[in-house]
This record gives sequence, C-alpha cells and structure tokens, in this order.
Amino acid sequence: MTTVAGLTRRRRSTAREPGWQRAYYRLITLGLVAAIGVPQLVRFSSWLFGGAGPADAAPGLALLLALLSGLLMLLAWTGPVVSSPADVRWLVLSPLNRRRVLTRGASVLLASSIVAGLILGSLGAAVSGGGRDLIAHLSLGVSVTVTAGAAGVLLQAAGTRRDWLRLTAVLLLVAAGALILLRPSLPGPPLVPAAFSAPVVATLLTWRAWRALAHFPSRVLLDASARMGTLVASSYNLEPAALTSIAEERFWRSRRLRSRPWPVTGRAATVLSDARMLSRRPGRLAVLAVLTVLPVLVRSAGGTTGLAVVVLVCGGLAAATTAAAGARWDAQHPELARLFARGSATGVVMPAALALLWTGLALALLVTAGFLPAWSCLFAPAAAPGLAVGALRMARRGPIDHSIPVVDLGMGGIPLGPVLWATAGVDIAILGSVPLLLAVTPASLALQALLGAVLLGVCVRRRRVSR
Repeated sequence: MTTVAGLTRRRRSTAREPGWQRAYYRLITLGLVAAIGVPQLVRFSSWLFGGAGPADAAPGLALLLALLSGLLMLLAWTGPVVSSPADVRWLVLSPLNRRRVLTRGASVLLASSIVAGLILGSLGAAVSGGGRDLIAHLSLGVSVTVTAGAAGVLLQAAGTRRDWLRLTAVLLLVAAGALILLRPSLPGPPLVPAAFSAPVVATLLTWRAWRALAHFPSRVLLDASARMGTLVASSYNLEPAALTSIAEERFWRSRRLRSRPWPVTGRAATVLSDARMLSRRPGRLAVLAVLTVLPVLVRSAGGTTGLAVVVLVCGGLAAATTAAAGARWDAQHPELARLFARGSATGVVMPAALALLWTGLALALLVTAGFLPAWSCLFAPAAAPGLAVGALRMARRGPIDHSIPVVDLGMGGIPLGPVLWATAGVDIAILGSVPLLLAVTPASLALQALLGAVLLGVCVRRRRVSR
C-alpha cells in the first residue's frame, strides 16, 4: 500500500538532479565563497585582533542595536518559518507530521540565526576592544539571534495581531538614536554571566519553538509562503513594482474603513486623501522618525559631512516616497482620477511636506550635535520640492519595460529596461539636490532654493497641461 509519505518522497526523488551534479554545484559554490570570503575574513580578523576598540562605546553599541533591529524586521517580514508554495499546498495540507514537514525551514532559520549571531558577536568584540573575550561575545551574539528567531516562531504560531517583532525593532532603533544623541558613559557589561545565561534562555525558547511546530497553523504558513513566492517570482521576472502593489493591496484588504462624507472638496480633497492614507500607516511614520538620526550616526562614526549629506538626501527621498502612495495608486488606476476629475498637481503637497519634516529634523539634529551651522536648517524647505518631484516620478514609473534592447559594452550586456526603471525619479532627486550635495554654503542655499522652485513649477505646470 502506498502511503502519502512514500508518494511525496518518490515525487521529490524523481524531480532531483543526479548526485554528481549536486556535488559539482556545491563544490563550485564553496570554491567561489572561499575565494571571495577568505581574503575578507583575514582582513577582518587582522582588524578585530589588532584594534583597541573605539574610545566611545555608545556609537558602536548603537550600530549593534541597529543591526539587531534590522534582523528582527527581516524575521517579521519573512515569517520566520516559511516553505515553498508547493510544499505548503501539497505537504502541509496532507495528513503528514507537520513538524517533519517544517523541519527543513526551521533548520534554515536556525543556521541563518547562528551565522548572524557570529557576525554580531564579532562586531561586538571589535566594539568592546579587539579580540578580548571573543568566545564570550560570540556566545552572546549567537544566543541573542537564536532567541530572536525562536521568539519569532512562537509569535508566528500564536497568530497574534500585534506585531511584537516590528515593535521591538522600532524600540531598538529608538535606543540606538538615544545612544547617539545623549552619548552616555556606559559601564562595563557583565559579559561572562551573560555569556553563560543567554544560551540557556536561547535553548529553552528553541525547545518551545520546536514543540510548537507540531501544531503550526496552516493559515499562517499559507500567508508566509504566498509572500515569499511573490518575492521570488518578482525577483526572477525583474518586477519590483509588483511587490509594492501586492503589499499595498494586502494591507488595505485587511482594513475595515468607515464611510463618511469628506469635509472638503476640490483640490483640497486630494491632499486630505493623501494625508489620511499616510496616517493609516503609523508604523512607517515611526520608522521614519527614528531614522532621522542616521546622518548624525554617520557623522559621529567618523564619516565626512558630505557622506552625512548624502544620507540626508537619501532619507528625504525615502520619506517623500512614503507619502506618494496616492500617486502610485492613481498611476495604476487612472480611471478613478478621471472619474472624480482629480488634479494631479496637488499630489506633490504631501511628499513635499513629509520630505520637509524629515530633512528639517535631521538637519536640526546635525546642528544640535555641532556638525553644521544653525542656518543650514533652511536647506530643508529648499530641497523638499526636488525630493517630492523625484518621489512622484518614482511612484508613477510602473513596471519595467523589458522590450528595450540590451546594450553590449564588450565586457557584457546591460539591459536598459531595469536601468531606466531604477534611475527614474532618482535622477530628478539628485539633480534637484546638487547644490546641497556639493557644499553647505549660503550661495549653495540660494541655488538650492531656486532649483527647487523651478522643479516644483515645472511639475505643477506639466500636470496641468497633461489634464
């Protein structure tokens, strides 16, 4: 009698490639990783064991907290337990042992957490002063990342509505920003007791997560597999715009919106619609508020003022893009804008306002830290129009045009479709911020204000003519 397990095992065995082919691929992969990674590992080891650590431990600890926050955000987005869509629909919904079905995904999560913990522990050893107590730092780093992965599995299995991983990531970013701004004198941590107690906590949570795999809900696995399947398909087909539209539709599909009359009409209704749409994503606004410390963090870590300004412009463009969701929706559904006779010129208001707030707060922090003069805060209203126009162009660029031919440069071909898609909007933002990127002087401030006004006028006039 053929069982379900035997049937799935036979189906998988027929789809696999020969053993020598798998061995060849693995050897080639290991050779490439060794050729690329060994020199970098030797260079990192010489820096780790030859340095004495920074004089101020606050920026280093802030960097570690930021990296851990990014890891938590990645775990919250991926699942963290995830399987392929085929395995979820064929194996998870079949009468098989669910823990055995999910063992492969859990093993990948555990291995990734261990690798991330080793990297985090190595950086922690470098921050604390070279290679002293390296084993304790590695043990603490691996325990922290494994604990985060196990906690993510337990939260995913519980199916809680509140996203505790993202909330913890935001709190870690807030703590990192506080360390950068306040620069407190940090005492030496009890490294040895923490290195011995943290693995116990990690082992306990890992054991609980392993037990939770036996009764993992199918709905959660279906959502995670669909999300990862969409990511893989979009990456394979080079359609990053599909990810944004799917994420937006997934968010709004789970919302229950009340219907009430608008308090304003005309062009003000467009601005109010963009503002209401932005206010329904408080998590993004909180993350943007925390990220305003990035220019100060870069400057405090030894970077130049020019590098801090580049980070400032990138953050302002990201803030303006966050407020351009309405323009993206109108570009994907132009019939709604024509039905309500909405003018597209007012769509620049909210991106410009959010870019103004973000760049103004970041410049104020740079001024407070003593890296820029007080009058440099005037660059915020001068640079906001150019960033907003670039964000609107990014929101309206649509899918990649793969029909554009590939340019052969002799050393390889460059597909112009993805290149033009990636540079659409970014070029205008960089062009509109050239005076700020070149120098922070009164003359560049005047040129920046003039250039921003010209770009804003051209954008408004073009949208009116296109109507």
